[in-house]
Amino acid sequence: MTQNFKPSIDINVLYRIRNGPLKDYQSDIDEFQKLIADNRIKYNEMFDVDMKTQKRLTNDTVKEICKLGKMQVQLLKDDPKKMLAYLYALFAQIEFSAIAKIVIHFQLFGGTILEVGTDYHHQKYFNDINNFNIVGGFAMTEMGHGSNVRQIETTSTYDLTTKEFVINSPSLSSTKFWIGNVSMFGTHVVLFTKLIFQGQDKGVHVIIVPLRDPVTMEVYKGIQLGDCGHKVGWNGIDNAWIRFTNYRVPRENLLNRFATITEDGQYLTNISSPNKLFQITISQLVFGRLLYIFGPTIFLAIGLKTAIRYAFSRRQFGEKGKPEELIIDYPTHNRVLLPMLATNMVFEFSRNWIIDNLQESSRSDEKREEYHSIVSGVKAMVCEFTIQSVSKLRVFCGGNGVSSYNYFGAMRNDLDVFQTAEGDGAVLYQQLSKFLLSEYKKWYKKQGMTGYIMKEVQTFLTTSNPIHTHYRSMPYLLSNEFHHHAFLFRFEKTRSIVIDHLNQCKGKGLSFLQSWNASLIQVVDLAKTYTHLFILENAQRTIQKVTDPITRHVLNDIVRLYALYNIEQDVGFYRNWNYLSSGKALAISEAVGELCNTLKPYALSILDSHKFHEDSLNIPLAKKDLDYVKHMADRVGIPYSSL
Repeated sequence: MTQNFKPSIDINVLYRIRNGPLKDYQSDIDEFQKLIADNRIKYNEMFDVDMKTQKRLTNDTVKEICKLGKMQVQLLKDDPKKMLAYLYALFAQIEFSAIAKIVIHFQLFGGTILEVGTDYHHQKYFNDINNFNIVGGFAMTEMGHGSNVRQIETTSTYDLTTKEFVINSPSLSSTKFWIGNVSMFGTHVVLFTKLIFQGQDKGVHVIIVPLRDPVTMEVYKGIQLGDCGHKVGWNGIDNAWIRFTNYRVPRENLLNRFATITEDGQYLTNISSPNKLFQITISQLVFGRLLYIFGPTIFLAIGLKTAIRYAFSRRQFGEKGKPEELIIDYPTHNRVLLPMLATNMVFEFSRNWIIDNLQESSRSDEKREEYHSIVSGVKAMVCEFTIQSVSKLRVFCGGNGVSSYNYFGAMRNDLDVFQTAEGDGAVLYQQLSKFLLSEYKKWYKKQGMTGYIMKEVQTFLTTSNPIHTHYRSMPYLLSNEFHHHAFLFRFEKTRSIVIDHLNQCKGKGLSFLQSWNASLIQVVDLAKTYTHLFILENAQRTIQKVTDPITRHVLNDIVRLYALYNIEQDVGFYRNWNYLSSGKALAISEAVGELCNTLKPYALSILDSHKFHEDSLNIPLAKKDLDYVKHMADRVGIPYSSL
């Protein structure tokens, strides 16, 4: 039974491992948080606040943060880790809508100008962006198009006489929708639009469009806009719909790093096609997708700290005459919570790889494509897992989880927005699978039929090998070799299934697009199996670098638990393809249970290694002293001083 909760692992060492890329920026994080505290910028609880007031409070918070002078658009290129460090410092210091507003303003609006614009645009806009003199939005999504940006309908027709773009929303479905930062406070957007030049559609380009007079806040003639209404989450963000009618902006507002219209009226680009131009333009914005991995892992860490600390303090049922049992000791509890903790930690290791390789990814088209594809898969998986997990954590806290003071509702609602922001999961998985299949095609061209046959024979021998299918000794089940082999087998087998399915569809006379759509279930599975493989490999590499023996031992068990729990959850696949015998599958389940028991005494110190300002959120169930009864009483005003 769990009796002793004393930490038995160096939480500072573990903190540096979990936040590897930011460990050299700890002084920046501490300094920024001190500035926030000194300037009395506080977390605004929005439980009983109307929508308009939420938006005003959020905007006011962002104004105050910008006055501190730390957030700078240029950091996205000059020192992206420092920008991430500042964003990390904001979690639990200010409400999430304010962080989202900062990201939209600096990264989506400012970052687009940084990456797709030129020095002219940088010099003209950066100072006002950094000081929040203008408020920027990112106008890509339309009512009729979200993920399929190539088919957006908003047009910007170039007028050779006046040297202006004439912007129009030609249909109801072309209305820009969900444009953050705009309905109440936005002054500018970066507008994704079809550029029409001398009657030709040149594809999607980006233009800076002023919406309001920054002084009077009057909307300019030719623009209609309004609020998108109440949302599931992020209600501090003033999301807008926008329509344009013959609205004119000057030629210079085109972000023309990759394509330009000259003073004398020539359209020039070195990019071979509109599709290629679009791909290059979008690839510059990968930092935003990184943030949609960064945020959910922090959210889930906060949720896990709340639920697990509660589980170490809440008692229910037990033998007569003895104290009730702690709910963390029930297998139905710890066998869910601890694999969830392990999974979020390996997600953090992959997030760290993504951060570390951000700048390296821009050195070539090949690196950029691979990086963009990996980030797509990880973003989809992290967001999918975290929203499901936070809902489970709420349930595991019973009635206390229903209380808004414990933040599960707020976190679940905000995480829900992450599911489709910066790309729907099914679309992102397809992007990864297309990359994986194109890489396999290159391999096949090089290795030919001989290489293909050898790989298939190897797969057959694997499923015929009793070591893989039957061997169930605990040392082997816990080995990196077994975990990696199982994940790699699943990925390669799924890839073969996808290729076979595509070929069968092609043999029936279907076009490539029809074949692809008919194979979407398998295509998404391929991306998921690769993402799990990538996450495992990255976690195993991370552990190899750990020098502290106790920390390394605990982290090894964390990665083992992630791997075996993942195999257990997908046992149907492994049994269907004869990779596991029934006896070995049962042994894996037993190993998962044993790992949960092994890691349980370390759980609280692992939670302590995720540092955030707990007093800012003031979550009753998450307090370190584990006295949830006292803290819930304080929150709801139950008097107890005389008890």
